[in-house]
Amino acid sequence: MAILACLAVAAVLTYLRDPPWLATLSSGFRKWETAADGTAFRWAGAHASLFVPSNARSLRIPLRTTFDQPGDWPITVSITIDDAPVDRLVLTDPGWHESRIRLPPPGSRRVRRVDLRTDRTRDDNRAVQVGRITLGQVD
Repeated sequence: MAILACLAVAAVLTYLRDPPWLATLSSGFRKWETAADGTAFRWAGAHASLFVPSNARSLRIPLRTTFDQPGDWPITVSITIDDAPVDRLVLTDPGWHESRIRLPPPGSRRVRRVDLRTDRTRDDNRAVQVGRITLGQVD
């Protein structure tokens, strides 16, 4: 009986280490919106996370922020993949900026965690708008 219990615990832990539904999760984002120019985006707060397939070779992350008040400070966005720093952008204008990230070789898991952290937020806990993230090659 103890052996069966140990096998069951091992199976559950293996499943929870890399569950298939993890690829559909994200946190720290609001609902999708459409800008006046037709661009789809989600607002992110000070920390947002999402998952991408581990076999992806690169990511392109479009980002922008607002400058609602005169003298609004730029927002710095730090991007990490599985807790390793990969890019840092300073958004000084309201235009779209793109982070192009080459991913390291895939590990043993199906997904990689992408974290976006900002040094400040605007009113209503808005930090940056994140457009549709694309997977592919970095030029």
